[in-house]
Amino acid sequence: MACLRLYTRLIAFAEKEMITIGRRTLAVFTTCSLLSLVFAPASWPNNVMPQTLVDVAHANGCNPIDDFFDQRDPNVMNAPYVLGWVPEARYSAVFWCKKTEKGDKPYKLIFAAGEEPYELKLADAKQLAGCPAVIEYWNWPAGLRIETQRNLELTSFHPVTDTRPTPGGPTGVLASARVLVSDNGDGLEKIFLCYRGQWFIRLLE
Repeated sequence: MACLRLYTRLIAFAEKEMITIGRRTLAVFTTCSLLSLVFAPASWPNNVMPQTLVDVAHANGCNPIDDFFDQRDPNVMNAPYVLGWVPEARYSAVFWCKKTEKGDKPYKLIFAAGEEPYELKLADAKQLAGCPAVIEYWNWPAGLRIETQRNLELTSFHPVTDTRPTPGGPTGVLASARVLVSDNGDGLEKIFLCYRGQWFIRLLE
């Protein structure tokens, strides 16, 4: 119906401007094709991340979180994955997935890397400064982004293996560190830091 109304308006415009019928038809076809491209994604598969990451998830006992965006603020656009975490690898990514087995930590944060985009696998610990390539997590995941933060007080972090959000990290201050931020737009950020072969987390409101 929308294309029909658009066609009618274009016809009227074309007659006024003395455009040939061939050009009118081409204009309508092009416009309707563009409209179909805009609305077509609603019928596409419901993957929330690239298929290559889905394959890595399946190989490590978890599935994509298909309802990820349904559970969050619709204004928040960060995806459950981010690219480029491992500098030494040609291709790398970090993503959330849901474990196939039930447990008190139902989610995984997976770090993947590879030399080809369709051959990603778990990153090696050496590529992650000694930190594990899989973090098991208990709370609902949020969108991911990579940041470089400065003057990080390590005592404000606690080991990610501890489900209690009580600071208990090592002493000292990092002048600069690359961190992974998980943020769902409600003012609460979860900051993941790899330090001396161990993952730490900080909850920041």
